Amino acid sequence: MKYTIKRTDKFNDQLTDIIMYIASIHSNKEALEYLDYLEKEIYNLEQFPYIGNIPRYQPIAKQGYRALICKQNIIFYKVNDEKEEIVLHIIVSAKRNYINLI
Repeated sequence: MKYTIKRTDKFNDQLTDIIMYIASIHSNKEALEYLDYLEKEIYNLEQFPYIGNIPRYQPIAKQGYRALICKQNIIFYKVNDEKEEIVLHIIVSAKRNYINLI
């Protein structure tokens, strides 16, 4: 079964910010390579929607979020089995206090 990937505006904005930051600190090439890596990880969810971890912070876990760890970032998403879709909600640095962002 293949799930559809949906991205929230917030997710897209955060992803853009991350890629732009990498480009400004390192290079456009490294930023694009990291974007390619993230896209591959995201599209793995189509076939394996539950590969992300259940978050340790219980209020987030109880809301149905899963956490996909991608190097220094975490993607928080929800799986909707009825619609066969995955909704990407936010992507944040693993170093950041993300609890209030969801």
